[in-house]
Amino acid sequence: MHGWAVAAVSGLAIIALVILRITSCRPFRPIWNDLPDVVVALILWLSLALLTQRPASSALLWVVLAAGLLLADHTKRAVLREPIVFADASELLLVFTHPRFYLPYVHPAIFYGIGGLLVGATALLFSIEPPAMPGDPALSRLIGALLLVVPIAAYFWRPSLNVMARVIRLLRPTGDPVEDARTLGMLGSFAAHTVCSRQERPARQAACRFGSVTVPPDKPPVVLVQAESFFDIGRLDPALPSPLTEFQACRDQAWRHGRLDVDSWGANTTRSEFATISGATPADLGLDRFNPYYSFARRPLDTLAARMRQAGYLTVCVHPYDRRFYGRHKVMPNLGFDHFIGGEAFESRRGELVPDEVLGDWINDFIARETRPVFLFAIKVANHGPWSAQAETESPFAPILGGYLDSLMGTDRMIGQLAGSRWLNEDGGIFALYGDHQPSLPVLMNDGAHIGASTDYFILDRTRPAGPRHDIRVDQLGRELAGCLMNHTPLPRAAAGR
Repeated sequence: MHGWAVAAVSGLAIIALVILRITSCRPFRPIWNDLPDVVVALILWLSLALLTQRPASSALLWVVLAAGLLLADHTKRAVLREPIVFADASELLLVFTHPRFYLPYVHPAIFYGIGGLLVGATALLFSIEPPAMPGDPALSRLIGALLLVVPIAAYFWRPSLNVMARVIRLLRPTGDPVEDARTLGMLGSFAAHTVCSRQERPARQAACRFGSVTVPPDKPPVVLVQAESFFDIGRLDPALPSPLTEFQACRDQAWRHGRLDVDSWGANTTRSEFATISGATPADLGLDRFNPYYSFARRPLDTLAARMRQAGYLTVCVHPYDRRFYGRHKVMPNLGFDHFIGGEAFESRRGELVPDEVLGDWINDFIARETRPVFLFAIKVANHGPWSAQAETESPFAPILGGYLDSLMGTDRMIGQLAGSRWLNEDGGIFALYGDHQPSLPVLMNDGAHIGASTDYFILDRTRPAGPRHDIRVDQLGRELAGCLMNHTPLPRAAAGR
């Protein structure tokens, strides 16, 4: 390499190391904690440098990517109260295919201005830097390719994967992304978690068992709704009148209701979604707990939906958005659903959020048309942020919640639609609803409202008397619903009709 290239690579390496230290939230850590980061970064840089024959440009590219990782981690910690994890790699493409869920949380001057400048500078350097790697170019490129191909092949071959996992566990990763980033570095922890999660995944998948589900002879309709960013806002100030009148009515009449302990805040819907349907705890999932749909749910699993299908139910999941979002079009059949219905059923444009009232009408119409007993899992999305600063709804909560209150009222109206339906009141159905996570609002940041991170749920069965508050974990909700179904008593009219 030329002298200027050696100097440039050395300087950029120091900058990258500083960035990675800051990302791990431990900028003054001992040098030995840098070793996993250094090994991963060195392999990545050397492979690209050998393939392109441009060492300085390759180093600048990895510095830019490290800076992007720092920005993503800082944003996620600020908005969602947790760091970047290895499973977030699956969301990189989603930033560009579904930007409304990601880019509003990053200042445009940073993302488009500084980001564009750095990418442009890297592209310019690649175009003007002459080939500078020593040795035969063809041999160099072959070695560069092998530096990438060999680890990837070893990752996908089970015997070598087991060896890699044993070596990595000598570093004693804890599985906690915050602690492992501090001790192994951000890149080191990514590599460790990626390898260990794949190595242990088959055993965890085999152990994922929902258990038996007993259904009554009349097989009543069962509707389970996951409400986006939903919680009982009356908890913020019990002295104020809550505008969620439909939710309150269902909660007061419910067989079960209470707080729901969820494993996310502000986002990561799939965690609550999978926990409810599978009954799996974070401990059951291990490192796959961060995003169960990334790899864990890519094979058939024993779930509530699978058990309902075995019992004679038509199992349907409806998500009025892009059915490919988070790979749900591949996951839902593995979770036991006969049909997975996306935004195409609502004639929604790409990126459009279907109002909750429209979803409520669709659910009622679908069940009315079906002759088979139905288990319907609705994953609504209309209440997704970001929200406007000002609320149009008149309420004492409006100054606190802003535009979030407006979309929440749509959820409440949908609850009223389902609670007043024929399938629930005349056919003896069961209606359950829960919040997937609290919204990412300033008033809730760092538990500023002193209500914890839980959401709320209810299970409404007109054949059962109202019960007291019963707080549970989200992974218990599916089994609570199954318990309600097992002890269900048909309404006289429903029994006569069947």
